Amino acid sequence: MPFDHQRADQAEQFFTLLKHWKGEHAGEVFSLEPWQRDIVREVWGRVDEYGHRVTRTVFIAVPRKNGKSTWAAGLGLLLLMADGEPGAEVYCCASDRDQAAIVFQCGREFIEDSVPLSARCQTYRREIKVPHSSSTLKVLSAEAYSKHGLNASGIVFDELHAQPNRDRDSLVERVYA
Repeated sequence: MPFDHQRADQAEQFFTLLKHWKGEHAGEVFSLEPWQRDIVREVWGRVDEYGHRVTRTVFIAVPRKNGKSTWAAGLGLLLLMADGEPGAEVYCCASDRDQAAIVFQCGREFIEDSVPLSARCQTYRREIKVPHSSSTLKVLSAEAYSKHGLNASGIVFDELHAQPNRDRDSLVERVYA
């Protein structure tokens, strides 16, 4: 399978648009750790003969207090704005809405603190819209089973281990249905 270095570079560089908004790194540009960089480059750089990203599912287990939610927010924004999909539907999911909102809140703060990103996006309490591409990022909880008609192009699922029935494949199938 071909590797598109330019596409991998662009995905990696997207994170330089993001600034930490709280904690000891507040105000600093998001800097990918080497292991995060390797994942981003592999996922966005590995393409098929038509130049489409071939990696469709990534499961990453990260111990507590390693910036997982912050990085996940960056990945969600990358899927929303820099994955080349018009009408992208990206969902921040977790076993409950409050947990799902943590990743979303990080993403919203990234946008509101970035002049280039805030010029492209409209931020709301539970939704981020990119008008020029008709793309959205929304918060969704485990109650996704009650949602029909979603056409997810990306899902960032935080705290998957806390899913009540541990049937992650079933939940993902319902969100993608």
